[in-house]
Amino acid sequence: NLVASLLNSMKSIASLLLLLFLFIIIFSLLGMQVFGGKFNFDETQTKRSTFDNFPQALLTVFQILTGEDWNAVMYDGIMAYGGPSSSGMIVCIYFIILFIC
Repeated sequence: NLVASLLNSMKSIASLLLLLFLFIIIFSLLGMQVFGGKFNFDETQTKRSTFDNFPQALLTVFQILTGEDWNAVMYDGIMAYGGPSSSGMIVCIYFIILFIC
């Protein structure tokens, strides 16, 4: 009986992991469309949290979901669209929705 309930719970966990992976892919593609190539850094900085290509976008979305320095990535996104005084604050909605969900 214990093995049967473990197998049933594994099916539920597998479907939830599939849903999470689909969620990560959707937000990675959306981030590539909105922020792809727009994060401007100095030549001395090595930033790995970008949306320039799909693998980096996947890692950046995973970083935001785990809460690891997500506010710095959001700040870079705001600055990519002109800072907090212009339309940069509108793009922070992407990061807030991603972090809450």
